Amino acid sequence: MSRSIRAFFAILILGLTFGSGWTLAQQQSQTAVIISGRDIGFRVDRQRTVNVGKLNGAWVVRINGEWVEPDTSGTRSLSMK
Repeated sequence: MSRSIRAFFAILILGLTFGSGWTLAQQQSQTAVIISGRDIGFRVDRQRTVNVGKLNGAWVVRINGEWVEPDTSGTRSLSMK
């Protein structure tokens, strides 16, 4: 194998390694922390918590396995099916 082909593969492998590590780090930093019980929890807003110095976030409920922020507008909509 020629020297330039070996150098190309070395650079390719290093680039893929660093690229996948950066992608994984970005995904982990965007994951929200939820302090929860079985079906109700509190999603922590890390940025506001760090800026203000107090725990900030939103209440969430688990619906079909996903955490959803409830509508707290105070209005009710009734479905007449």
